[in-house]
Amino acid sequence: MSPQRDQQMAAGAMPEQLGVGMRLSVHPHCDDFEEVILGALADVIGAGLSDDLLVETDEVSTYVGARTELAEERLAAFASALIAAAFRRCGAGHVVAHILLSRGCPGEASCHLDVAGLPETASVALEPTGIRAAAQWSLYPLLDGGSGQGDHMVHIEAAIAAAQARGVAACANHYATKLTGDLAEVLATVVDAWAQVGAVVPHVVTHLTVSVGSPSPAESRGRPAL
Repeated sequence: MSPQRDQQMAAGAMPEQLGVGMRLSVHPHCDDFEEVILGALADVIGAGLSDDLLVETDEVSTYVGARTELAEERLAAFASALIAAAFRRCGAGHVVAHILLSRGCPGEASCHLDVAGLPETASVALEPTGIRAAAQWSLYPLLDGGSGQGDHMVHIEAAIAAAQARGVAACANHYATKLTGDLAEVLATVVDAWAQVGAVVPHVVTHLTVSVGSPSPAESRGRPAL
């Protein structure tokens, strides 16, 4: 482990105290979608990417909870591998995924956060997948009126600026920012922004819809990114 990674949780609560996790659903547009989804999950678990994660699948989605260090990177790696595996298993057909990430709600079902500090985390490092992805991304800093954390748009605009600097933010759409690029880089951008806001805002949620292999034209039809 590098010194940078060692320091990421040094000042503040551990992931198990914060409640760091995601809900993920994958929708392959193919006749054998059930086999594709279950096979992709088996691929990810077989690769060891679920180690130290709590994974629970029901009829709607898969919950993935992170309780150890590098929580954010582990979640990003799981999501990237699952979507990529589904894409390959359905013959590079169209796959859509919905991802909801939450940080700062330790009870998760009933939220109450009482920690000494909010940790900063190291940037996510993922291997490129070679798969182009487009995503619609929204970020929600859940600011308490008494938290003194200021205007939520300051945090959202900073996150979009960071995505632009990485060359991933394509344009602004209604209620979302469109991201394009390698699947791994799109997910790393989202998770990094979410974690960075979480270093100053106690509870932050982000949502994205990811599309790979879409038959729709790739050209952006939104406004330039904020």
